[in-house]
Amino acid sequence: ATVTAALAQEEFEMVITNELATSHWTTDIMENFAAEIAENTGGRIKPKVFHAGTLYNDQDALAALGTGAVHMVWPVAVRLETIAPETGVLSLPFALNDEMMAKDGAPAAVGAYLSKYLEPVGIGVLGVARTADLFFLTRNKPIEKMSDLAGMKIRATGGRVLLDLLGSFGASSVALPAPEMGPAISQGAIDGALTSAGGWEMVGTDTVPYASLVPGLNMLSYAVLVDQAWLDGLPEDIRQTIEDTTKEFVRTNWPTAKRLDQEALDAIIARGGQFSTVGDAEREEFVNAAQAITEAWRERHPEAWEEFQNTLAPFR
Repeated sequence: ATVTAALAQEEFEMVITNELATSHWTTDIMENFAAEIAENTGGRIKPKVFHAGTLYNDQDALAALGTGAVHMVWPVAVRLETIAPETGVLSLPFALNDEMMAKDGAPAAVGAYLSKYLEPVGIGVLGVARTADLFFLTRNKPIEKMSDLAGMKIRATGGRVLLDLLGSFGASSVALPAPEMGPAISQGAIDGALTSAGGWEMVGTDTVPYASLVPGLNMLSYAVLVDQAWLDGLPEDIRQTIEDTTKEFVRTNWPTAKRLDQEALDAIIARGGQFSTVGDAEREEFVNAAQAITEAWRERHPEAWEEFQNTLAPFR
């Protein structure tokens, strides 16, 4: 009984990492989430959140899950392709949209899809959270039609799907972490980036004044990942509280994140950023080129494709 009582009072460190700049609105969301974990566990979980890659970038944090150095990480979904290529379905063009993902249960269902491919390597998936609509940032002129991208060197977060997608648009794709975008554009190493309002905020409108949206092209999401062995090793009530707190966050996050993403974009435009949306006819060019990427992925992973379609069917 004494041992049980001691275990019940034991405190546990929980290391949460990300590579986002502290100016990004998601860092506040992570801090609030960590505070909820601490409160809901009566202080027995002591979360420590490391922002801006100060402990690990997301790719290295993924590799560190299971070592005891990191307990939770929220990488953008494209990072998961190095572990399981089947997760690349989330990065396919026009795969996710706000209307669908705002429906109750959709983020958890997509998380369950990912679990099938990540649990075998000891990574637990507690759901997905909204990141942002991706758009093109360019230094010299806005993107008005697909041919404007021809020959341009465009940064993407990484992952085969996004890199192949940019190639299908005629651009040369370059995988770079977010903090390296600004210097690379300033130095002329790249011509632009496929990124979000948060990314534009990091780079600044002086470096890249133009942003161009292809509506629906790509909705970036975070996977909320945990070291499953660490989680399973916690006292049952603590484990359950972490799971419940995270699942409630996932359930309610999508509309909140959409609002914050839009507020970040509005603030950049107010400071002089020039934002435009490609026209309907020009968008069709992107849709047609993107279709080939989707079909090629579907041929490589037919079972995963079918499973993903079944996962989304109730929310379409």
